[in-house]
Amino acid sequence: MMMLEQLDLLLLPLFVLNILLVLVDASVGYYLAPLLFRAGGGVPEAAENGVRNVRRLLTGVVVLYMFFNCMAYFRYNGPLLLLVTLLVLFDLAGQLYVRHRFRQRDDIQDQP
Repeated sequence: MMMLEQLDLLLLPLFVLNILLVLVDASVGYYLAPLLFRAGGGVPEAAENGVRNVRRLLTGVVVLYMFFNCMAYFRYNGPLLLLVTLLVLFDLAGQLYVRHRFRQRDDIQDQP
């Protein structure tokens, strides 16, 4: 029971942290989408359509993150709020890893 009481004290800070993390996650994803499609090559028109679709999907993901973030906070559900935090952090870490890998690959290709 002591663990749940401590988690209840963290509800507001986790809620605010999740809002900030979702905004960072969305902006990284928004700028990472063209990089992914440019690296894949192919027809530029198809890549532009793919970027638009990925950005539309990103909007849906952000809505889901925020919905569950708000639901967990206003229902005082600490474990769900912690789960949302972990999911957003995992998503953000994955995006940053992919970005790092593409930059690393571009650096290797730029060397003579």
